[in-house]
Amino acid sequence: MKRISETAQIADTAIIYDDVEIGDNVIVHDYVVIYPNTVIENDCEIYDHCVLGKLPTSPGITSRKLKVEYPKLIIGDNSILCPGVVLYAGTTIGCNNLLGDFCSIREECTVGSNCIISRNVSINYNTIIGDHTKIMDNTHITGNMKIGSHVFISVLVATTNDNTMGRIEYDEDHVQGATIGDHVTVGAAANILPGVNIGENAIIGASALVTKDVPANKVVMGVPARIVRDVE
Repeated sequence: MKRISETAQIADTAIIYDDVEIGDNVIVHDYVVIYPNTVIENDCEIYDHCVLGKLPTSPGITSRKLKVEYPKLIIGDNSILCPGVVLYAGTTIGCNNLLGDFCSIREECTVGSNCIISRNVSINYNTIIGDHTKIMDNTHITGNMKIGSHVFISVLVATTNDNTMGRIEYDEDHVQGATIGDHVTVGAAANILPGVNIGENAIIGASALVTKDVPANKVVMGVPARIVRDVE
């Protein structure tokens, strides 16, 4: 059963399945698809061609097992989803967020409040992102990753979570993305390898290859990345 506020504005071309909740003053534009088990809270705007509540699918060739059921997709108050955003089931998006054109956030992720997830960003499964964090265009955030609050990640950044590159069976004990502490800055086109811990207030230089842990309050640069100075 749908629960749609009387103050919501829904385009005639939008497709809304049962078991969807839409709050006050929500605007849903043309050709949006909202799957069951989705909650859109108050004052959100969902632009054209967004797909919300999508279940992960596979023809059986993925090494990571998918679940039969997932929790609700929840989109917090006053969030804006630009055209073409895809959000998977079980993810929680906080309040006052801007999700840019064609970004994709996979299942069971958590994005805090007051964040920007920019154009063509991909965020893989089971990733946690804190408040006031910005992730810029064409960056890939891998699965099983943790990103703190007040983090800035520039364009074209790549992160990975499997040092075996898929050569052995999937197991979360070894498939782990990086952990990025609060107030970290990551420069354009940096590459952060699996399991790395980046301490609070660190700066990763543009095009750096981060292969090992970075202490708090340090600047690292180069291939591989090395400490060059303290953060003032």
